[in-house]
Amino acid sequence: MTEEELRKQAWDFFQMQAGQRLTTFNFYIAISSILSTGLVASFKHDGCLHYFGIVFGLLLLLFSIIFWKLDHRNRDLIKGAEESLRYFESKSLLKDENGKPHIAKIFTREEFDTNKKKTQRSWCFWHNHYSYSTCFGAVFMVFGMVGLVGLIISLAKLVCR
Repeated sequence: MTEEELRKQAWDFFQMQAGQRLTTFNFYIAISSILSTGLVASFKHDGCLHYFGIVFGLLLLLFSIIFWKLDHRNRDLIKGAEESLRYFESKSLLKDENGKPHIAKIFTREEFDTNKKKTQRSWCFWHNHYSYSTCFGAVFMVFGMVGLVGLIISLAKLVCR
């Protein structure tokens, strides 16, 4: 394969993986929202609905772990494609400016800017820079904790009946 074909392959792979990551996350949000709704609804009634609460809580916890691991895999694949694209950018004749990568070297410049932002931490957490992985991880953790708490509450209601 020629260098141009390899660069195109890296770009196509990056594009596919980035799209797949967002699609997978959207699917997770839809599933988790439905399970959370079912979990909360199971608390409103007595009787056999506690069994549904156990199932919904367990599924929410399990799906959170599974989708978190899937996201890690997608992230690794995307990072590999980004490294490849940065390699091709490094071979360009565009000169860096004032210690910063040239503006047209999109992946190299983005990595440079992100690393700089990560060093500028604030006690106001909303001012800090967060990656997709960090934000997605927080969502997985919150839904996972909702599932775990819901599972515990449902088990407690079942035992205390």
